[in-house]
Amino acid sequence: MNILTAPSLFACDLINIEKEIYRTEAAGADMIHFDIMDGVYVPNLSIGFDLLRAVRSVTDLPIDAHMMTVNPQNYIQRLADAGADIITIHSDIADTPAIRRILEEIHNYGLMAAVALKPKVPASAVIPYLDLCDMILVMTVEPGFSGQSFMDMSEKIRMIKEYIGSDPISIQVDGGINEETVKVCAKAGANVFVVGSAAYRAKSMKETLTNIKNNAKEAYCD
Repeated sequence: MNILTAPSLFACDLINIEKEIYRTEAAGADMIHFDIMDGVYVPNLSIGFDLLRAVRSVTDLPIDAHMMTVNPQNYIQRLADAGADIITIHSDIADTPAIRRILEEIHNYGLMAAVALKPKVPASAVIPYLDLCDMILVMTVEPGFSGQSFMDMSEKIRMIKEYIGSDPISIQVDGGINEETVKVCAKAGANVFVVGSAAYRAKSMKETLTNIKNNAKEAYCD
């Protein structure tokens, strides 16, 4: 299983975002995590489509658009046009048939699709969508704000890993991920790590991402 790091631009210096993207690339990141919040699903607003398009213009890294929104289906074409590679939607925004339709539409645009689970949403919530998912995102904080403390979701990750079985579906974790907490998540079966403050506030982002990846590999193989 590929171990990947996905620094979250929500935690970067947005005034100097172009330099931050170049720094992210130089640090060896595997993808960029791009949070989009509507102020409804979560009590916060964040960067949107024009900035996503600008980010795409200066990097070839895959962009994972994490939609913390109540109606992500309204924006799939705009996300595709702006340069997203992966669109992640939350499992609790609609009923099962509607979620499946959104995932299918994401694939129709040639993009990868993912479903996210908030901390209080059980692992079983992903079961109806596994045939349509390229990735499952397990939130290790409540969505909406950067800098929160890590919540141990290892049992949820293990259960999802069991549901996935031999299917090539990645498990991503987001929230409070650093050189230590990554071990807990990787040991349980996660392989894609969203890193926010721990990356952008580190003395050496490259060293931090390298350590996170190495620690994850060691824990994953235990």
